[in-house]
Formats: sequence, C-alpha cells, structure tokens
Amino acid sequence: MKGINIAIYFDPDLIHISVHQQDDSYLSHHFSYDDSVIEEIYQWLEQFTPNRTHICLIEHDTADILADELVDNGYHVHQVTQHDLLNWFASEPPAEPDGSPVRALLRYLENENPSEYQSRTPQIEALMDMLDELDDLEGVDEVEDEDNLPDDVLRLMKQKKITANEAAERLLPDVNERIREHLISYPELMTPELLEDFFPELLEALETPKH
Repeated sequence: MKGINIAIYFDPDLIHISVHQQDDSYLSHHFSYDDSVIEEIYQWLEQFTPNRTHICLIEHDTADILADELVDNGYHVHQVTQHDLLNWFASEPPAEPDGSPVRALLRYLENENPSEYQSRTPQIEALMDMLDELDDLEGVDEVEDEDNLPDDVLRLMKQKKITANEAAERLLPDVNERIREHLISYPELMTPELLEDFFPELLEALETPKH
C-alpha cells in the first residue's frame, strides 16, 4: 500500500500508534485516555498528508468517532474487528514476531488492504435534523409568535384550517417513522435512549418473560 501507513490500537490503558513512513522507517507514539484524546490524536496525525495516508483501527466506540473525523478530513481509513485480526494472525503468523499488537495491526493493513471505512457523519447529521424536527413539533404549544412555527405546521394549518397543536399531532407520526427507519438502516447510530424512545416494543418484548 503506497504512501504512509498508520495503525492505531486501543488497549485498556493506552492508545498506541505505529507509523510506517515512506523512507521505510517506523515512528511510534502513544496517548493516554482523557476527555480530549480524540482531538489530541487528530492534531498529531495532521503532520501526515491526508490523501496519501492510510490509517487502520480496531473497531471500538472511541475509534469510530476518530474514524469519522479522519475520513471527513480526507484520510483513507480502514477498520477491522478484534476477532478478524486474531483469526488472520492465527492463519498468517509473522516470519518474525511483530513485537506488539499495534505492529501486527500495521502488518494487517499492509498485507490485507482492508476495505475503506465510510464516515457516519452524513447519517448522524440526518438523524440530528430529524430529532430537531421532532423537538420543534413537540414544542409548538410553547411558541408565542405564529411566524416562528415550523413551516410544515404553518402550511398544514392554512390548508386544513386547524390549530398548531392539531397540525403538529398530524405530522408527528411521519417524523417518528422516518427516525425509526433511519435507525433501522444505520443501527450503529442507536443509543439506549433512542432505543427506549423509538422502539419501546422491543424493550417490552425483551422484558416480558417467555412461558
């Protein structure tokens, strides 16, 4: 794989980075977990030209956030599950020891050329827009100036000669259904709160004892 190849490995205590540079030398770095670690890693990686840099990460909640940020800024990002990496390592052990999990991950990137990660940012932004739309509909009774009502509510009020609350009640089922469909299409965006709000029947089924 031409260019600069980088592996980022999240272990329980530290985040390890191994860089295979174009002059065939290796550079290592590590980060401690803290609230700003994603920004710290991204700033450190900015020394490498995005469109010539391939970065491999183990699938991980923190890694997903970093992967989105990197892809959105032009880096080539590849992800692998811990299970797949272990299976590959067992089937293709190195001629000489890798020395560390991050170096094994780097070898995986260079030997296997895994598919590129697709950023979740467009799907996250679409979900946030729909959640904002839902909040606006649920809050119409608090809007004092009619001109500040959502456009869809105003349009339906004029068409059907109904109140703002009545218009919002008619629009809410469609928004809820669009959010449900979006979460079904992109389950990686699901959180416990979203599951509770939009799929209560699933939680009820899980909590109901089987006879």
